[in-house]
Amino acid sequence: MHPADCPTWEYRQHPHAGAVGIRCEAILNSLRNGKLPIDATLRDTRPLHADMFVNLTPATCPYYAGRYRGEKPRCLRHHPVTIQSDPRVGAAPARVAPDLANLNAHIIGVGLKTLDTAFAKSDSELPPEEKLNYLVIFACRVMVEFFRIHPYVNGNGHVGRLIVWLLLARFGYWPKKWPLDGTPSYSTLIKQYRDGDRLPLQKFVLESIIG
Repeated sequence: MHPADCPTWEYRQHPHAGAVGIRCEAILNSLRNGKLPIDATLRDTRPLHADMFVNLTPATCPYYAGRYRGEKPRCLRHHPVTIQSDPRVGAAPARVAPDLANLNAHIIGVGLKTLDTAFAKSDSELPPEEKLNYLVIFACRVMVEFFRIHPYVNGNGHVGRLIVWLLLARFGYWPKKWPLDGTPSYSTLIKQYRDGDRLPLQKFVLESIIG
């Protein structure tokens, strides 16, 4: 059972919450400059979650930054997530690690191999717009599954959007209007995606790429 005395965490209430935007910009600059190892970061986002939110957690739980729910620290081991607008969100703490392992191996791993094969084809074999469409479909799938797991106590939106940046950058795309800090208006689209209507979110992400 989650200890009743464990603090909640809303980083926006921290007096230095504005630092998150600066840190996010530094991360994107590292990505643009080729200093961020994309595949390794996709496998484990915890170091960058820590970079975003270090010193912005409750004082008694600095490990909220850079650690998953379900890990050993007392206030993470049984930490639940409840999203009233969509009860499908938030894997049980004990499921976070295996669900992320499945995401990494069977969705991201397999998907990247498929995309590498597709992008290796000449544009006459597979037009660039079709390659981009495949990439967007894949990025949406990964992002929505990451959001479903909701592995962190807070900051999942930042990391989920960073994952999209990483996937796009890996294939040479740089979104025109895909914020890392600041939430795009996609909550309804994500819920529709989970309900089986995937096209609106895919279109939204595509438009964010091409501007």
